[in-house]
Amino acid sequence: MDDVVGDGQRKRGRPTRSEREQRREQILDAAVRLFLEHGYGGVSLDRLAADAKVTKRTIYVYVGDKTAVFTAVVSRLNRDVLPEGQVADLEALAVRLVMTLHSDVAIGLHRMVIAEAKQFPELASGFYAAGPQRYIEALAELLGPAGTKAEQLFALLLGERHRRRLLCLDAAPSRAEADAYAQAALDSLALRNL
Repeated sequence: MDDVVGDGQRKRGRPTRSEREQRREQILDAAVRLFLEHGYGGVSLDRLAADAKVTKRTIYVYVGDKTAVFTAVVSRLNRDVLPEGQVADLEALAVRLVMTLHSDVAIGLHRMVIAEAKQFPELASGFYAAGPQRYIEALAELLGPAGTKAEQLFALLLGERHRRRLLCLDAAPSRAEADAYAQAALDSLALRNL
């Protein structure tokens, strides 16, 4: 299934680092599609393996079990918000949070977690730890002495617009809209230019 070269023969030897990263991304891309379409409970590793065109063993080696796959999907969103895990500019982070957390993928995953949380509580706790909790911690670091405002700022960055997105009432914001939304949240807590 995987490791097939252009002439249909299996490639020999260990995959390169780039090939391993590409395969992991292939698995996560398929996982996002399947989770959004079928929900967490509706996706098996067999189905994921077929959709990603890899073996089930490959999923275990590259990512782990189904819970680990979901956590990796959520963590992948962090790359857009927290590149290299380091962010030095509060305003830029605020805009990235609005753009990412109001995106179609993030909204779809959030809906799925809400729908599945009762049956899969580990899904909800993993989602929160890999997503919102990390974002709040990053905001608190940047806010320094004003770090106690991190949860308030995070709540404002999601805001009513996020609820409308969850309910399919609004489209994802444009870059200009996200910037304005983030600036308004920072202004409301007197956090601009910190």
